Amino acid sequence: MPTKKLMLLLVVFAVLLSVGSACGPGDVEADLGEEFSLAIGKKAVITGEDLEIRFKEVSEDSRCARDVVCPWEGRVKCLLEITSDGVSEEITLTQPGLTDQPAQEFYRGYVFTFNVEPYPEEAEKQIKSSEYRLVLTVTMDEPDDTWAKRAAVSID
Repeated sequence: MPTKKLMLLLVVFAVLLSVGSACGPGDVEADLGEEFSLAIGKKAVITGEDLEIRFKEVSEDSRCARDVVCPWEGRVKCLLEITSDGVSEEITLTQPGLTDQPAQEFYRGYVFTFNVEPYPEEAEKQIKSSEYRLVLTVTMDEPDDTWAKRAAVSID
């Protein structure tokens, strides 16, 4: 009898572990407005939203290294797989080079504010795929209510 209880307890524990581990090692759960970092191949689940973001690859990195002068600042492009409402699609985030400012992209009512790290410091040093990190904050796209605010102001 104690063996059956132990087996039942182990089965229940295994089921709870499989249900509770929607995120694998290196995956992230984040709230809207919370900054997080993803390595290539890892995903983030946005808490309270039907939104999952997987960082698939850096498809281009032509950013001008800090130790040289370039005729063009270059850019870095990241391919993401976005899953929402059970539908997956790929989008590309693009950040220009020679800036420390985060870039922004819009996707179905969300704003993705991001940086791709590391920045190339030396022209001769190639960044390895395993070194890339996408530092991302997801927020809701607020409608531009400037007109509504102006309309609410009374003129005397």
